[in-house]
Amino acid sequence: MTKPKLFQYAVCPFCCKVEALLNYKNVPYEAVEVHPLNKKEIRFSPDYKKVPIYIDSNGKQVNDSTPIMRHIDKEYPEKRVFEQNPVAKEKEDEWLKWSDEVLVKALPPVIYQKFGDAVKAFEYITKVGKFSCFQKFYIKYSGAVAMTMVAKKSAKRQNITEPEQHLRETLKDWEKALEGSPFLGGIKPNGADLAVYGILKSISNLPGFSIIEENTKVIDWYHKLDELTNKIEYAHS
Repeated sequence: MTKPKLFQYAVCPFCCKVEALLNYKNVPYEAVEVHPLNKKEIRFSPDYKKVPIYIDSNGKQVNDSTPIMRHIDKEYPEKRVFEQNPVAKEKEDEWLKWSDEVLVKALPPVIYQKFGDAVKAFEYITKVGKFSCFQKFYIKYSGAVAMTMVAKKSAKRQNITEPEQHLRETLKDWEKALEGSPFLGGIKPNGADLAVYGILKSISNLPGFSIIEENTKVIDWYHKLDELTNKIEYAHS
């Protein structure tokens, strides 16, 4: 058995979902930062050209964030996260779907709506990954241009005219889901808790995170998960 690898982008919300689970379970792993433009680090994957890609401790490749999380939960069963009870599982699945289809889509119009904010996001990526000076410059500015355009198209497609307010309203849905419990999973986090936390964690170093901090219930829940997931150091390449 070898140390598992997570091929990722530093600010990818789907990658951060997987990181959150690995850290919660105290699993040592190697995080491999993928070049966001040429993706040379994942050329070994013939059919799947996205991140995250997870290579488990036995060398098996697993693709896509939620399937990866479920795989890890079985690979390291000592601290099970995903619900087993059918009723609880149905609720968990509902919020997992919400996290991928609603929450994730609310973020780009906020964090990439201004070119300067997009540059900050890609500057963070280049600091985390091992890139040459030329690569850092190219990734930062070409990536920022591309994502600014993507954010505008995303906002238009979703009929979002006020991105910040849209994110505030989206967070209210999660606030209601947490009503009466420390976590969606009750006294301990379940798969949906860690997925939503990871998605929000992905913008923790970006200007848009201040909107999350405005919601007292959500940010308190977030800090509880911070305490539960920040206990491990991992190799980064």
